[in-house]
This record gives sequence, structure tokens and C-alpha cells, in this order.
Amino acid sequence: MTLRIEPLHVPASVDAPDAGDWLAYVDIVHEVLEFDSGTDWFSTPADEWLVGMHNTRYVAREAFVARDGTRIVGIGKLEYEREAGSDSNIDIAIRVDARGTGVDDALLAHLERIAQERGRRRSSTFAFVRPEEMATAEAALLRPTSGFGAVPRDAYMTDFFLRHGYALGQVERVSAFDLQGSYEQTERMLDAALAKAGPDYEPVWWQTPTPDEYADGYAAAITRMNTDVPSGDLTWDEEPWDGDRVRYREGIKQQAGQIMAVTGVIHRPTGEFVAFSELVIGRDRSRVTETYGTLVLQEHRGHRLGTIVKCLGLLRWHELVPDSPVVQTFNAEENRFMLDVNEAVGFRPVCWSGEWQKELT
Repeated sequence: MTLRIEPLHVPASVDAPDAGDWLAYVDIVHEVLEFDSGTDWFSTPADEWLVGMHNTRYVAREAFVARDGTRIVGIGKLEYEREAGSDSNIDIAIRVDARGTGVDDALLAHLERIAQERGRRRSSTFAFVRPEEMATAEAALLRPTSGFGAVPRDAYMTDFFLRHGYALGQVERVSAFDLQGSYEQTERMLDAALAKAGPDYEPVWWQTPTPDEYADGYAAAITRMNTDVPSGDLTWDEEPWDGDRVRYREGIKQQAGQIMAVTGVIHRPTGEFVAFSELVIGRDRSRVTETYGTLVLQEHRGHRLGTIVKCLGLLRWHELVPDSPVVQTFNAEENRFMLDVNEAVGFRPVCWSGEWQKELT
């Protein structure tokens, strides 16, 4: 094998004459995500994904391709907040027929080196696990120190990350809700949650752009995502958000032809934005809907606000995007409160994701 790792050329459009490497990059990502998860739900169209690669005001993205001769056999991407911080997120994807040939080792080493050059002290990554891979004896499972969730010890990516000094910090469950099914349980749960929350909490919903009166409060709540959600053994920097960053992200979504809607809760006595859940779908409205963030601020938990944003969001979303078949969402296995809500409303497991982290030296 004659291996070369080069920066990915990002074209102006997917129809440009120089878009070949970009299309190969996306194809490899799709191949690996589908192989590892057992579903094509995580495949983003090349043109929609390209919009994000061109809009990097807040998050830097550096992508690379690994060539064996003229063939691209692997890709890697490094992401990090442009503001000073310790975190970096690394993604690598190797064509299934090239796994274990050294491409993965070379790409990971390259990405870690670039991360260190950018002043990053932590590297985080993930790998999907199919349900059938979880049907194994307890001794064949690796659990994070929290004890919640597991990944197979003999899985290719488990062995790969362990060999390179990564620790399993958390396991997330990927679940799906049937948008074409009954909403009777959803409506019952919403009515009960609204009664429990009482008049101090006001639910709100909008399709982006975010109304001016909510932008700053919504942004402040997004900033709490890395500090208020269960994170197992993972360590995260706070990501600062303000109204301008909210508007910037919404502009990217609009440019990509995507729809985003937000369900929130306002604490009437203080006017504080205290809970939210976000749903997004691509230009093809018959594809899977993705859940972005869902959060209830710590100081306002215990009032069923998570149930309110989840159920109201699903009901309004089905009215807005009636052809989408399912909503998928990620939840930490130790986040029993949100799992209880999702299971009760009808979400069912699809696959799992191991979340890995390493301190870079």
C-alpha cells in the first residue's frame, strides 16, 4: 500500500468539476455509518453537508483524505470551537475493505497531531454499535465506569480506540419514534405534564427563524448543553452561544434547504428560557427527522418540562412535516429520566454509540 494523507479539497458545489474528492469523502462516510449502525438514517446528502463545510465562523473544520494510489480509502475530520478551549472532535471513516490495513492508524495519528498543533488537549470521537452486536455475554461487553450501557469488546472500533489510548466515557442509545403511528399516548402525556408544571411554565413552539424575544434566552440555554446533560466520564468545555450564533446556524440550515423547529418552555415568574428540544429535517421531507439538543435546565427539573418539550414538539412536527417516517434521538444510557419519557411516548432502540475520549500529550 502506498498511502498519502492530504487535505480535502472542498468544492464550491457538488456539481463543480473539482467535486470528485468531496463526493468520495461523503460516500465513505455513508458506507461506514450504515455498516456500523445497521441503518442509513445518518446519511446526509452531499450538497447539504457541503453548506456546513463552507460556514465555519464558530466551529473550525479540517478534513483529510487517505489515498492508496489514486483510490480514496479513508477520510478524517477535525472539529473544534474557534474560541480558546481544550476540546477537539475527531471523525475517521475507513472503507470496510480497507480496515485493519494501517489506514485507520495513520489517519488517527495525523488528526491527533493537527489537534495538538491547534492547541487542543482532548480528543473525542464515537462509533456506532448494531443491536445484534450487543447480544453477547456480559464478559464480552465493555462498560464505562458509570456502569450504564456497553459496547462489545471484540468490535473492530472498540479494539481500535483502546489500542490508541482512548477510554470509553459514555454509551448513548439511539432511539426512534414512529411519526406515522398513533399520537394518543403523546397527547395524554402532554396533558398530564402541563397540569403538573402548572401556570408558572409556558410552552412555546416555532419554526425557525427564532422570534427575537426568545433568541437570547434560547442561546443561553444551548450554552448549558455541555454542562447540564449527563456526560459520564467525558469532559467538555462550555460552548458559548448568543443570539448571533443562533441566527448564524439558522442561516446555514436555510441555505441547505433544511427545516428546523424548536419547542421551548418559559418560566413566567422570571421570563427565563428553561427547556427546549430541537427537530431538523433535510431538503427531502420524506427522510428521517433528527433530534438536535433536548435540555431542561437543572434548577427547573422535576416539573415534567422534558415531557412537555418532547411531546409538544412531536405533535407540532407531524403537522409541519407529515411525510417524515420517524424521529431519531440520542440519549445517554445513564439519563434515565429522559429515557423514561422517550420509552413512554413510544421511542424504541435502533442502535448504540460508544463515546470515546483521550487526553492528548
